[in-house]
Amino acid sequence: MPMSSVSKSVHFSTTLSSFSNNTGIVVSPEKVEELGSGKRPPVLAEVNGYCFRTTVGVMSGQHLVSVSAAARKETGLRGGDAIDVTLTLKEEPVP
Repeated sequence: MPMSSVSKSVHFSTTLSSFSNNTGIVVSPEKVEELGSGKRPPVLAEVNGYCFRTTVGVMSGQHLVSVSAAARKETGLRGGDAIDVTLTLKEEPVP
């Protein structure tokens, strides 16, 4: 009988952070640990219903998910906006 695999996910509400010309989502170390795949896990990010593949990165000691200019344009999101985030672990690396 085949085993079903359930991807690990974390959900949280936060504010979209702005760093100069860049925007990102600060991910707490506890949420990264819940995903159980190291400090830079590949994830499917869902932000206010908009989905994209990415990798959690580390910048200045913080875990971050970058939100591209294209994603901000498509969604209308700006730094400082309240957002709901779901990160789902992807076993294969992000291309």
